[in-house]
Amino acid sequence: MQNCKTCIIRSKAVNTLNPKELNILMGSCAETTFSPRESIMKEGILSSHIAYLKSGLAMVSKKGSKGIDQVLKIVEPGNYVGLQTVLFEKVNQFSVMALEKSVVCFMDNQSFKELIKRNTEFANELLSFVCREELNYFERFVNTHQQNINGRMADLILHFSEKIYQSNNIEIPLTRGDMAALICSTRESVARSIRDFTQEGIIKVIGKQFNILKPEKLTEISKE
Repeated sequence: MQNCKTCIIRSKAVNTLNPKELNILMGSCAETTFSPRESIMKEGILSSHIAYLKSGLAMVSKKGSKGIDQVLKIVEPGNYVGLQTVLFEKVNQFSVMALEKSVVCFMDNQSFKELIKRNTEFANELLSFVCREELNYFERFVNTHQQNINGRMADLILHFSEKIYQSNNIEIPLTRGDMAALICSTRESVARSIRDFTQEGIIKVIGKQFNILKPEKLTEISKE
């Protein structure tokens, strides 16, 4: 595990801590590496730690009333997972799974709460993070329910291309079922959209490999 004092990928919140507070954090941290599709956090289990994704990619999901998993969001490096639970609940309200090899730093809940009480800047940075996450979720929720299925699928591909990997030749580490759950659709509709994009020469797909041939056309479709 890296020393929190020298870690170059620590959060903005951790940057506000003084040496004594950093020692508290270091004494309550544990770094773990997860393989693709391995569980990082499980819904319904007693919450004991906050998770901070240092590298890799993760997926957050929650079971609905029918017992079906709904994918809520994709988590990128530099983001916390589980803040809502530590500040409001005692049991994990969602599951988190690694989508690719990921390094996660776990911090003890009680120590984390102690730092929130001690350092107002630390607490403010965490509050800002939660607010940004909430607003981003609102925007995605509205777009998802106002776009047609091809628009949602185009938006998903562009998200991985532009915001996560910054490339037109990417591997999306999601199953077709994951994609469907993320954009509130069905596997059949996702497969149909991918087939339509392929037939129109917009993308080329081999398994999870997506080569975007006409990004401007994909952007146009994402607004539908």
